[in-house]
Amino acid sequence: MDRHETETLEALLLRFSSIEKLPDVQRIKFDEAVRTGEDPLKIIAYFATLGIAVREPADLFRLNDDPNEEEINAFWIPEGVAVSVESDDLWLVFEVDSASVSELSNGTKTVPSASTASHSPSPAGGACR
Repeated sequence: MDRHETETLEALLLRFSSIEKLPDVQRIKFDEAVRTGEDPLKIIAYFATLGIAVREPADLFRLNDDPNEEEINAFWIPEGVAVSVESDDLWLVFEVDSASVSELSNGTKTVPSASTASHSPSPAGGACR
């Protein structure tokens, strides 16, 4: 799938997991996750342990092309960005203002986060831990 292609969460679950997972997919506002440095699967904290500051939704795609990273995958969806944690088959949706999603996914616009706070790595250091 092209990194700028938008697909529904349902279609992604059908392809990579199971549609039965849909009710279990947690959601968080992207700006809130960036502001607090917290999200249910600790994705923001995991990126921080790798030296990646997540400030805009496109930052969640920085590991997609890394040949050494098979755990985390990000996908544009109409609501924002869906991130999967491969080993645990867990999914999280970072919700972004819907008016901006199409411009974000095609690379014509970026959304500055509501915060410039730095994030320190979690002691556990891993996603989902």
